Amino acid sequence: MSSLPVTVAKDRVLPGEAYLLDTPVLRTHAGTQPDLFLRWNAVPRSATAIDVVVFLHGFSQEGGSMPLSEKVGRSGLDLSGRTRPTLAMIPRGNWLRYSWYDFPALLGGGLDTLVEYAVGHFRQAIAIAELKVDRLILMAHSGGGMPAVDAIAGAVRAPDELYIFDGLYGRDPSRDDPLRGLETLDRWLAKRVAAEPARPGALRVVYIERQTGEFSRELAKSVTRHLAAADAALTAGLSRRYKVEVSGVPHGYIARECAPALLAASDAMFDWAR
Repeated sequence: MSSLPVTVAKDRVLPGEAYLLDTPVLRTHAGTQPDLFLRWNAVPRSATAIDVVVFLHGFSQEGGSMPLSEKVGRSGLDLSGRTRPTLAMIPRGNWLRYSWYDFPALLGGGLDTLVEYAVGHFRQAIAIAELKVDRLILMAHSGGGMPAVDAIAGAVRAPDELYIFDGLYGRDPSRDDPLRGLETLDRWLAKRVAAEPARPGALRVVYIERQTGEFSRELAKSVTRHLAAADAALTAGLSRRYKVEVSGVPHGYIARECAPALLAASDAMFDWAR
């Protein structure tokens, strides 16, 4: 394990970040090192639980030579608006060819393994005996969107919040059902909405019609159906946290624009006019 540059002041760990090399669960992914980026906000030394954010990046014009720092800068993974102790991470995907990346190591429970590894690494670095995962937040941009859906399908722990930024491309219709994966999100939505309001969740999808419109619009129908079946007294609040909307900014800027606001408040509204 690589060491983490942790700074402790009085009774808390100060915000920081680090890149890790040779992450075990990502060993089969082709690409450059480092392969895992971690960022954390202030964490009390007395904490016994932490929220976790996993961000799946999209494609890269750098191909297999892409440095992970390229995706860190464009992710919008800004924790300054969060008050809850949070550990965020960006795993480097698996380079396929051209500009394409996917995340096969996170399938079939690999997402759980990644979270367990990162939290355990952080816990050791700050020298506390126990650190459980409270809320799990899964974010994805562009080509990371469909891998996020597939990771949920095989995960033991489903995310409490799911944010996808112009990433629901669907499947190649010459090889598969273009909407395969919608059933995964529909099942996840049913469980999430049923858990309201005791354990609040969120689904926020921001899309561009030309690229990810078909799948996103079908998911919006699923959201409408589940919210219609929920307690009417909750509908107004739920509709701000479970929402599919058209982006007001270009594809490459969506995560950078939306992620900081959503990490601060899952019901954040975007002012596309400014």
